[in-house]
Amino acid sequence: MMQSAETTAGKGRVVLLIGLIALSLSGLLVSRLLVDFDWNPTTTIKFGEELPEQVAYAEGLFGEVVVSAHAGHDGKFFFSQAMDPFYLSPETHAKFLDRPTYRAQRMLYPTIAGLGGLLGPTAVAWGLIVVNVMAMGVGTAITAKLAEALGLSPWFGLAFLLNPGMIVSQNIDSADIVATAALMAAVLYAVRDRPLASSLALTASALSRETMILAAIGLCIYWIRVRSKFPPVLLAPFGAVAAWWIYVHWRLAGGLSQDTEALGLPFQGFLEAFRGWLETPDSLPDALIGFVLLFASIAIAVRAVRTPTALGWAVTGFAGLALIISEPVWARYFDSARALAPVLTAYVLLVPLGRRGDLRRDSQIESTEPTTHTASTPARQHDSGGRDGAGD
Repeated sequence: MMQSAETTAGKGRVVLLIGLIALSLSGLLVSRLLVDFDWNPTTTIKFGEELPEQVAYAEGLFGEVVVSAHAGHDGKFFFSQAMDPFYLSPETHAKFLDRPTYRAQRMLYPTIAGLGGLLGPTAVAWGLIVVNVMAMGVGTAITAKLAEALGLSPWFGLAFLLNPGMIVSQNIDSADIVATAALMAAVLYAVRDRPLASSLALTASALSRETMILAAIGLCIYWIRVRSKFPPVLLAPFGAVAAWWIYVHWRLAGGLSQDTEALGLPFQGFLEAFRGWLETPDSLPDALIGFVLLFASIAIAVRAVRTPTALGWAVTGFAGLALIISEPVWARYFDSARALAPVLTAYVLLVPLGRRGDLRRDSQIESTEPTTHTASTPARQHDSGGRDGAGD
């Protein structure tokens, strides 16, 4: 019992260390961006010079604003959402969203950053930064814990921190870090057979980025196929997303076309981006990451069918998404790495497992828990082979 408790405590310290490393590196990275602009928190919001109305809106709130080249990026939308996350005055802030009902689906990150709309603009700008730095540390620690639960070294958790999609997201105040961290938590709880906690994490993930509902579908399949049961609580993410979608379409002008604008026919977007890469000499990084993402997405889907696992099924839906996302998303790794962010982290964790399964790993998780034994009750030996099925 003493040795088991010490081993568990030692593993916990390693996971904590990994999380703190990620937190520190994330803080250093964003500090490097801010220091060049006198610590102006609008640096990562990315208001774009090609949108003078948005720049004027920002200058009216901040005074001095760091303006980015071209149209800027997603941070400017999350800032507007954080200022009024429930769209009580859409004519003030939401009017600067390019696709209001589409953008509004990603509500959790800006709601947390702005404390539900209670903070002023400067505090909101810092909130967007701080939430992502914290999420990077927490997400890396959760991934380390998941790797450990699957029989890998917890240092595999760094696959979260080093994911290009996470790094890009931090640089532009985007919701992908929060969404992916919550997804990793949902998978960890699924491996531990804790459907309520997994469902809550999935709800947070899907309310951070709408495509994470694919993970909820995948984990439902996992529970039915691998665990031979379906806890009704797994329906919570679908109910929450549907309720918010109805609310958003009630409060904001828009249409269904906004929700599907970034999608197209299978392989159409990738092939169009491929032609663009061939014509653009400096697009090699975009092409390399694009091919890696497409390969990893398909490989994970094939593996999920052959060896059902919680992590594999949670990410399999992104293989289908990879086939239908449009050319503008594929064209630059800046966008494709975020759209398919869970794929790379999942691939790094799944490859070393071979054809091993997560139900087999459950027995090993249980065996690390401290137990007491009487003289008449011998210690229970856990079968390293575990139950049938294979997993994360």
